[in-house]
This record gives sequence, C-alpha cells and structure tokens, in this order.
Amino acid sequence: MSPRASRPATTVPRVLLVGPRPVPPVTGGVEKGIDMLLRTDLARRTGMALFNNYRPPDPCRPLHARLRYQLGMVQSFWRELRRRSPDLVHVKTSSGLNFHQNSLYALSARLSGRPVLLQIHGGKFELFYRQSNRAVRAWIRHTLASVDRVAVLSRGWAECISRIAPRARTVVVPNGLEGAEIKSLSEAGRRRPYRVLFMGTGDARLNVEKGLEDLLAVLPRLLARHPEASFVLAGLDDPAAVRERVGESSERLTLLPSVAGEQRVSLFRDCSILAFPSHYENMPNVLLEGMAAGMGVVASRVGAIPEMLGAPAGGILFEARDREGLSGALGSLLGSAASAREQGRRNLATVKREYHLSIVERELERIYLDILAERRSGHPVRGSVSGRRTDEAPVL
Repeated sequence: MSPRASRPATTVPRVLLVGPRPVPPVTGGVEKGIDMLLRTDLARRTGMALFNNYRPPDPCRPLHARLRYQLGMVQSFWRELRRRSPDLVHVKTSSGLNFHQNSLYALSARLSGRPVLLQIHGGKFELFYRQSNRAVRAWIRHTLASVDRVAVLSRGWAECISRIAPRARTVVVPNGLEGAEIKSLSEAGRRRPYRVLFMGTGDARLNVEKGLEDLLAVLPRLLARHPEASFVLAGLDDPAAVRERVGESSERLTLLPSVAGEQRVSLFRDCSILAFPSHYENMPNVLLEGMAAGMGVVASRVGAIPEMLGAPAGGILFEARDREGLSGALGSLLGSAASAREQGRRNLATVKREYHLSIVERELERIYLDILAERRSGHPVRGSVSGRRTDEAPVL
C-alpha cells in the first residue's frame, strides 16, 4: 500500500495548490488570495505547495507559442505530481482561456488518481459559458461534474454553477481578509464624511469593466450638486488624461495611479464612501477592504455583492451600467453622512463575523477531509455539499 493510501482518515492531507502568484506587489484578487492562503496555519499543516502557473499577459503572443508553453506546463505539472505525491490537488481558476488551461491540470490530477477541488473565481464565468459553442459548453460541464468538488464564493454562484452543470458538487468558500489587515483597515482615524473612493486596477481595459466610465460620466453632476463632496479615483491607467477629460482641477478631485501598502490602506481609512460600479464581479476583495474599513457603499447588483452587503443595511445597490442609478445612489449617501456611518458599522461587523481568513481556513480543511473520506469509503459525506441542484437540466 502506498504512503498516500495508508494515511489515517483524520490526518490533514498533503495539498498541491495550482494558481498564479506573481512577483510582489500582488494586486489581483486571486493572486492575493493565494498569497494569504500560503501564509496560513492550514498551509503549514497540509504542507501546501504551489504549482505557480502565473505568466505575464501578452495579447500579441502567437497561438503556437501559447500552445507550446501550455504543453510544457502540463508536463511540468505531471513531474510535480510525481515528485510531491500530494493527497489532493486544489486548482484555482476563472473563465475563458484560464479555465481551459486549468481544466488540463484538473484532468491530469484526476488521471493520476488524485482528488480535485476546483475553485472558481472571477465574475464572468456564466457569460463565458453562454458565449461558448456547444462543444466547449460540453467540456465545461464535464470538467465541473468530474472533479470531486467545485468551490464557489457565494450561494448565488453555487446556484449559477448548478444550473450550468447539475451534476457538479458545489461548496461555498468565501474570500477572506487576514486579521492584521482587518485591524489595520479599521483603525480609528480622521475620516472625511463626504469623501468618495473608487479603487481601480491600473489597467485601462479592466477599469472599464469596473465601471470607471460610468463614474466619470456622472462625476461633474455630483460635484456640482454636492459642494461638500470630494472624490478619490485611484488605480487609474493615465491620471493626467482623466484630469483633462473631466476638466476638474480643484482639490475636490484626487486622481492616482495604482496604489499599494500603507498608501492604499490610508485611502480606505480617509474616505467614507466606496463607489463600486463594476459590470462583472464574483466576491470582490476591494469591497471586503472597504467593508473592513467601515465605509458606506454604493455598488452595482452583480455577483456576491448583494449577499455581502445585505442591502440596504450595508450599502445602496443599482443595476450595472445604470448611470442614473449610480448617480442617485451616490447622491443619497452624500446627502446623509449618518447613513454612511451606519452602513460602515454594519459592514465592519460583517467582515469580522463572516469574512475573516480563519473562517476560510476551517471551511477548506473540512472540504479537504470530506473529499478524502469519500475517496476512501466510496460514499458521499452527508451534508458536505451545498448549492447542489440535481433536479434541473443544464443550461445548454
């Protein structure tokens, strides 16, 4: 019997994590989550190792080069499986090409006899599925149904995946923040009561998806109607170009490139309202940061945002791309500093109660153990799957 098969059922498994971890500073939500997870006690106890599949994006890279690179990565992954002999493989993925690449790692792990937890991030998975042709949709459904568990970030996303692939066994594992980060963001300080923060990505294309154009369209009107208000727009690709476009040169409008570290934390502490008009989201880390900082929130009704905010208690929601809705929601909070403060108190309490990284650790450990127990017994672990809908036909 192999050492992997002979380990007792209560032993925490050895885990091989598959996902991107670029050179710091880490800015993306998935990358940040991986960075935090690798520092946890769970990572220490599972001997968690990372198969780092990060590659800097390059839209000019030819197809043959991408295929050759991916073949080499799959071969490297097989070598890593043989070298480390993990008990379980945890693959993080999103949509589009990234999903297809990671589905090959999941397939390789399954062919080697290892159980697989496939965790979906990113807010465009349903769109990716609907825009794919029938053959690709069939592959997506097969991948989701063939792994041992599909982890999603919220109940709403569990229902979405179950509509796509009714045989998929979904579990909910939210994003989380480390205790030290929550403490730092929530430190008391001088908060400006009518100061609005937008936190972009530093990438012009992604900022459009984050709703920057919608915010810029309503900004002049809001500045005119609310003379006490000021705005900070960070993570801009070209702050000077935005300044010229808006035509506002006063201190009421601060435009910044990407920010990190203490500068980023200071912006969350200083501002009282987070503007989050994104078109696509799953469970955004920027929103978690704003909630931990005790901010009021104006956000689009996408992804897990309604669950996170419990609106209207934690924020005012509007439909994505609805500029009138965005303007009205911001105007409402700018007209009531007390409402923003009350939302902020609720949001901080929610982060401490539901989105602390220790909660993520406990849930992941339970899922790891459930998967291994099922593999050993050949029977499903009762109560281990949430969001499962086997009575529906897939969304074809």
